[in-house]
Amino acid sequence: MDVKYVDMINDYVFDNPVLSNTEASEYGIKELPVSFGSHGIELQGTLILPPHATVSTPVPGAVLCHGFGSDRRVMESSAWLLVRKGIAAIIFDLRGHGLSGGCLDGNFYEDVVDAWGVLSNLSEVDSSRIALIGHSLGAFSSVLAANKIKKPKALIALSCPSDMSGTIFTNPSCRISAFIRRLATIVGAYIVRFNRMKVRVDWNKFTESWLKIKLSSVLAELNECTKLFVFSAGDLLTPYHRFATVYERTPGPKQKMLAQGSHVTPIEAEILRFEWIGWAVSALNSK
Repeated sequence: MDVKYVDMINDYVFDNPVLSNTEASEYGIKELPVSFGSHGIELQGTLILPPHATVSTPVPGAVLCHGFGSDRRVMESSAWLLVRKGIAAIIFDLRGHGLSGGCLDGNFYEDVVDAWGVLSNLSEVDSSRIALIGHSLGAFSSVLAANKIKKPKALIALSCPSDMSGTIFTNPSCRISAFIRRLATIVGAYIVRFNRMKVRVDWNKFTESWLKIKLSSVLAELNECTKLFVFSAGDLLTPYHRFATVYERTPGPKQKMLAQGSHVTPIEAEILRFEWIGWAVSALNSK
């Protein structure tokens, strides 16, 4: 993987909303912009390291992945909370998002795998104690990446989409299946324009890949990885009732959190966020 470290900025970060100037100075947290990618697409991200992360005392780590139409900034506050708990973190823009290159296509999960590679290869990070954390599309991507990596310590899926298999979208015997898929592509493109989302999408590749994936089958192979699924009762985009069957079929250690709120509540509501971050810290520090 081609990894390029961009300018190292001050060890003390004064403009992060999670830390005050005094706290940043006291903690001595390091922030390191980084660019990486191994599939012809350059991704932009940020590494954040606790002050006590050294070669002789490596710390656990977390890869945080944002959802569709947003960028790494929505995961920044969560990353800083983890770092204050002694967890190194990497946040980044998925392909087609933010400052990263390329278009969102059928291989979006590869970006999470690459981010994992950057974090796990740092001598200051214990590669055996890294979690994948994602919201919405980022949660979906993290599940697929976990299956490729085969060794994440923990997986935290926030507002995760469910299986599309078995629906009219994926039924090859249905005559209108192709029309429905095309309609989904048009509607998706319209939503992006209507909401003024800054995302570049290859809709044909993205839709075709998304509809073929059976998330329950992927999760079935993650026996050893401890998993947390977080949902909000008022989430109309990824409601838990659609995911419930997938959760019940998922093997190995697992837990779920159900709270009031909307699709973005897991990354915006402080109380719920503190709960899943606490879970992540506990999982990463367990033997």
